[in-house]
Amino acid sequence: MKTLGKWSINNRVTVNLVMIFIFVAGAITISNMRRELFPQFALDFINVTVPYPGASPEEIEEGICVKIEEKLKGIEGISRIISAANEGSGSVTVELESSADAKSALDDIKKEVDRIDTFPTESEKPIVTEIVKRDPTVSVAVYGDVSERLLREVAEKIRDDLIDTKPISLVDLIGVREYEISVEVSEENLTRYSISFDHVVRAIKSGSIDLPGGTIKTRHGEILVRSKGQLYTGREFENLPLITRPDGTVVRLGQVANIIDGFEDVDIKTRFNSKPAALVQVNRTSQEDVIEIATTVREYVKVQKEKMPDGINLDIWLDISVMVQDRIDLLLRNGIQGITLVFIILALFLNLRLAFWVAIGIPISFMAAFMVLDSLDATINMISLFAFIMTLGILVDDAIIVGENIFRHHSKGKPPSVAVIDGLKEVGGPVVMAVTTTVVAFT
Repeated sequence: MKTLGKWSINNRVTVNLVMIFIFVAGAITISNMRRELFPQFALDFINVTVPYPGASPEEIEEGICVKIEEKLKGIEGISRIISAANEGSGSVTVELESSADAKSALDDIKKEVDRIDTFPTESEKPIVTEIVKRDPTVSVAVYGDVSERLLREVAEKIRDDLIDTKPISLVDLIGVREYEISVEVSEENLTRYSISFDHVVRAIKSGSIDLPGGTIKTRHGEILVRSKGQLYTGREFENLPLITRPDGTVVRLGQVANIIDGFEDVDIKTRFNSKPAALVQVNRTSQEDVIEIATTVREYVKVQKEKMPDGINLDIWLDISVMVQDRIDLLLRNGIQGITLVFIILALFLNLRLAFWVAIGIPISFMAAFMVLDSLDATINMISLFAFIMTLGILVDDAIIVGENIFRHHSKGKPPSVAVIDGLKEVGGPVVMAVTTTVVAFT
């Protein structure tokens, strides 16, 4: 500390320039730092799900889970494998070792699962995904006494609009049922038209599908041929031909079955302000700012409220940015109070010039800390803000202690340069050790 004091006195211009640089660079750094609720971290989990409609848990365990487990045992970087056999689907969750590369492991797992050719015929294609922790930032509640289809269509439009907005990249629909086309076949109609149930199933499978047709080579290049036959609405399924009768008439699916173009038969009901609702949840990636996203969503809702169909309302729900902004405001208030307190106390009882320079040292210290945080790729979050609020009190106390001791030496008649060196020599070491013990305790 004595050496630092001597160097600062002998290089006053340099010290002032460094102080100005830290203040300006720190202010720029703060304006560019990301703000979030809590720091993001990798979960290191990969999930494999295989739908098997109508199958019991025992059938799924033997036909799906066991086969996946056997294939995945030889992959490097896997810590453990957790399987779950439920009615209608089976899932295998893989926990990776902390040193494993998640992307490489995901590719290896996909390759091994794709090699399995002994899954039951009725099972659907395996879905392999990395479990990613998503941070919900803000939700938009779409609610009103309207039909479920209209409510979902409006929610989907809002989702698409928000995804197209610059600071937003992840938006999900919450509390809504997925679309589903149900085909209810009457046994009486099957008998009337002499059609079996298996024939109806085969007709639906083969009549609603997109098929590649290869390529046609020409002098100008290759032309990709593809058959577009996928059906998407109930009316399209109603016109699906089943058989052609001897008199040339075509029996279509709508004549044999009741086609319901609706939603899945699951118990999902969402209400907001006592009315049916759908939630549009806006999430953030690790590179996006929570306050910027929330501000954009609030502005969108403010504009779109007046453009909604009759009976539909929009409101903001679960705005996480409010918590982050409140903690930032708390830090600013405490910082201003601390600087003001230090200045007033030192100005009243010691010296006005001393009070000014000691008070200036508090924001300079914070600016330097933000520069260090940014260099470590840290963010402004609840944890880092808590640390700043806690250390603010320590910084204020230490500033008063060092300033008062230097003033005491100066009052004895010592020159200012000598008073600074002797004052730092006496209390500099204890102050550093006191701060160090706090750092060690929270490390």
